[in-house]
Amino acid sequence: MQQTATTFDPIALSILWSRLISIVDEAGTTLQRTSFSTVTRESNDFAVVLMDKKGRSIAQSSVSVPSFLGVLPILTKALLKDYFPLDTWKEGDVVMTNDPWLCAGHKPDIGIVSPIFYKGYIIGFIGTIAHSPDMGGQLWGAGTRDLYEEGLMVPPTKLMSQGEPNETLFNILEHNVRAADQTVGDIRAQVAANDQGIKSLMKLMEENDLEDLQDLSDAVINASEKAMREALSAAPDGSYHYAYDTDGDGRGVGCHFEITITIKGDKVVADYTGTSGAHYMSINAVLNYAFAYTAYPIKCAFSPDVPNNDGSFYPITVTAPKGCLVNAQKPSPLGARNVTGNMLHSVVFGALAKAVPNQVQADCGSACWCIVLNGEHKGKEFVEYFFLNGGYGARPTMDGEHVLSFPTNVANVPIEVLETDVAVLVTEKSLLPNSAGNGEFRGGLGQRFSFKNIGEKPINVSMVAEKTVTASKGILGGEDGSMGSVKIVPEREFPSKGLGKLFPGEELILTLPGGAGYGNPADRDKAAIAEDKILGYIS
Repeated sequence: MQQTATTFDPIALSILWSRLISIVDEAGTTLQRTSFSTVTRESNDFAVVLMDKKGRSIAQSSVSVPSFLGVLPILTKALLKDYFPLDTWKEGDVVMTNDPWLCAGHKPDIGIVSPIFYKGYIIGFIGTIAHSPDMGGQLWGAGTRDLYEEGLMVPPTKLMSQGEPNETLFNILEHNVRAADQTVGDIRAQVAANDQGIKSLMKLMEENDLEDLQDLSDAVINASEKAMREALSAAPDGSYHYAYDTDGDGRGVGCHFEITITIKGDKVVADYTGTSGAHYMSINAVLNYAFAYTAYPIKCAFSPDVPNNDGSFYPITVTAPKGCLVNAQKPSPLGARNVTGNMLHSVVFGALAKAVPNQVQADCGSACWCIVLNGEHKGKEFVEYFFLNGGYGARPTMDGEHVLSFPTNVANVPIEVLETDVAVLVTEKSLLPNSAGNGEFRGGLGQRFSFKNIGEKPINVSMVAEKTVTASKGILGGEDGSMGSVKIVPEREFPSKGLGKLFPGEELILTLPGGAGYGNPADRDKAAIAEDKILGYIS
């Protein structure tokens, strides 16, 4: 059944759209199952995107983290414009880069793009982004002083040329990173994921007598754009301002965010004028990363059910003064830009609460806490990531979930895997009573997580924690959540952001913040309060 742009009926379009999503999901499964690091295999810190030959996204894998929204299309369009024009690509080519301003905002996120050829002609691209376990330089985290301390930056370079590997690039990577088998293994897994996506797409093309992706791409993108514009048109026009402060270094040099969201007809502009300048710690974000974490909560508020592609984001514009915290320029350090991006939902929802209060949620208990462990175990160097979350923010009709990540959706590493890979013993993982902000709907609980070095050698620890001196903000009368803390036993100073060491016998105790409440606490259902007491959530 040969289809054209004018003959895609709704049912056929829905079926083909679902197939496209299943193709990128299958490629994502390939990436997970063939990767070497827990950050990809267990925590799902990756994305797979199918794009047309213009570099526009058609479908994105379901488990993709929001930080990668729109990033691969931005990268691919830049490759086509400035590095590899469309007519220069050959079948079997693979291009790699981790340039933060072209890719996902910091060097550990590696973008891999492959062209898709069908019957001798290029019809599109498929790309993956995954968080590499290491890119050299200082151990990943918030402790670097400038961009150059954060390891290798690979400009857009052919990793493979017509199927032949670029051995020079592979050798450079192998000799400049910790745990090279993990880093290079993950890169090869990204290439394998792209290959799997191409194979599956070929089957779809053949089964549906499609000669090109362009008509299908246009139909999918136009449908998403239409849904978003209709949702924005239903919101009241106006400009809505909100200000928000965060920990910064946790020692007195904080960060200040300001946003003005302007809704006019079927368009929305988010402007960060008033936001503080670049921070001395590596928690700065580039503009394409800030776009992703601004566009995501806007999409959640207005068009949550439509799958992600370019069309969903055409009505959204994000601006920020050059050189500020969310539009950082070289050589600002960027390593832990995730802690900044993960809090932009709080800023966006705070402003949108004045326009569409029933479509937003309260502040979450933490930007996802990131802990990186590095050392030697069983005669081999390791770089081990794991992620922890505070309480989810309350919503207009329900309480926040406990220890659930938002806006990122990275998963925790199972305790059994962590204890196998590193000489640590997890001594506690428990919900934290009385940590949630009260409201008509309460926030989710934070957690306590602690572990001890049971090995014979020190472990390097890179901490990226947040809300240890500020709290999650209640919304529409809801109360703030509790703050978190980072402690070490025996007691000594240990940074909430930056590098430290965990010596043999020492225990690190992490207390994660609670989510904030939504609405007036006086309006909370008495039965819900009683149930919280029975369950031990409140005293």
